[in-house]
Amino acid sequence: MKYVLGFALIAFFYFLGYFLAQLIPLPIPSSIISMLLLFLCLTTGIVPARWVKDACTLLITFMPLFFIPASMGLMDHFDLLFSQSLPLLGSTLVSSLVVLIVMAKVIDKHQGEHK
Repeated sequence: MKYVLGFALIAFFYFLGYFLAQLIPLPIPSSIISMLLLFLCLTTGIVPARWVKDACTLLITFMPLFFIPASMGLMDHFDLLFSQSLPLLGSTLVSSLVVLIVMAKVIDKHQGEHK
């Protein structure tokens, strides 16, 4: 019973995001809009985190199962992945390096302000 409110709120924000995505012609997926709306309501305190915490914890527990269909889809297009492996590897390495450098700078600046 403790999961009902959490799942109801997650579903509400999902459908709200879907409705807004249909209403507003932006190239943003409805799932991203839903996640941003829920994040905004959680950070402002409109929705207390304790209301969705149990449901989110349960979903995170089973999250690896949600990747099985995507993995099977990748296996269907293995030849395309193999032919494009160098650009994929390059973009992965470059983006990871950019994230690492930016985070190092942010952490260094943040620690410098608190000394």
